[in-house]
Amino acid sequence: MARYPLLTAFAVAALGSAAVAQDELPDPKVYARAEDRARARLCGVPCSEADVGRGCYRMGERLVREAPCSTYRDGAIHGLATAKCVKMTRPQRFRGIWADHFKAQAFISAGSTPPPWPNGKLPPAEWRAQYDRARAATIWLDVDRDKVPVGWHRAEQRPVIDFIGRKTRYPGHYGHLGMAGHEIVVDRILSLEKCPGAAGCD
Repeated sequence: MARYPLLTAFAVAALGSAAVAQDELPDPKVYARAEDRARARLCGVPCSEADVGRGCYRMGERLVREAPCSTYRDGAIHGLATAKCVKMTRPQRFRGIWADHFKAQAFISAGSTPPPWPNGKLPPAEWRAQYDRARAATIWLDVDRDKVPVGWHRAEQRPVIDFIGRKTRYPGHYGHLGMAGHEIVVDRILSLEKCPGAAGCD
C-alpha cells in the first residue's frame, strides 16, 4: 500500500491510484472493487458525525469522506496501487520508448507521436487545451512488479522497451500528480535496448 502524508490527503485522486482529478466526482464504473464503486457514489455526499471511522475522518474541524481506493489511518492516507484500484485490460504485449526521468516518466507506444506539452507563451484557453491533449495522451509506466536490469532505471535514457503488461481500461489521472491519462502496469519485461537514434529517442 502506498502511504501519503496527511497534507496531501486532498489530492489522493491525483496521486496515481485513483482515476479522477480533485475537481471531478469519480465514475463508479472505473473501479475494480464493489466497495470502491460504492464509495464513488457517495463522494458528493457530506459526512456526518456518525460516519467518522466508517468512510469518513476528521481533518481539523472538517469531516472528510475517504475517496475510492483509500483509507485514512494513523494520520495518513493509504491508497491502493492502480492495478488493484481500477479496472485493467488483460495482459498484452507492448513495445515503445520508455522515457524514465525523475517524476516525469512516460511510455510512448511504437509508431506514435504524443502531442507536445504547452509553453507559457500561449493564451490561457489555448494553453489549457494543449495541456489537456498532452496529459490525456501521456501513459505512466509502473515497473514495480518487474525488476529493471541494473543501469536502466532512472538512467536518464530513453530505451526501447518490450514487455507484457496491463493498461487502465478507462482514462483518468494517473502517475505523479495525475499527469498521465493512462497507466500501464508492467508484468514482465521482455527486452530493454538502447534507442537506435530514431524519432522519439531524444
